[in-house]
Amino acid sequence: MELRLTIPPAPSVNAMYFTTKFGKRVRTKKAKEWFEKAEAITRKAIKEQGWKKTEGQKVIVNVMTLWGDKRRRDTNNLSKSLADMLEHAGVYDDDVHALIRFIDYDVDKSNPRVEMVIRPFTEKDKWKEG
Repeated sequence: MELRLTIPPAPSVNAMYFTTKFGKRVRTKKAKEWFEKAEAITRKAIKEQGWKKTEGQKVIVNVMTLWGDKRRRDTNNLSKSLADMLEHAGVYDDDVHALIRFIDYDVDKSNPRVEMVIRPFTEKDKWKEG
């Protein structure tokens, strides 16, 4: 069983939150819009592909990022927003179980996106020393 997703790229970490005068971190309008859109796409894919929400089970999230331009970016900055979005959309019960692996990145000016293949962690995924 696996879940395949294609969502828009998340805003940068710097564009995702602002700090209020009371010191509270709040999502920006741009971030709220991204979360709503990405979660809707994810829920639709869950339904169409028959994904069952995992409970207390590790999940592999393989990620391919296609940026809209050649600006220098850090794919690792996407981890938290992707993990939170996938949890909220119902892929798994807790993002502590998400093992996000950035496989590659590239540029696609005409169609920037994040592609993911999500699957349960299996015995063959376990770390083998040596």
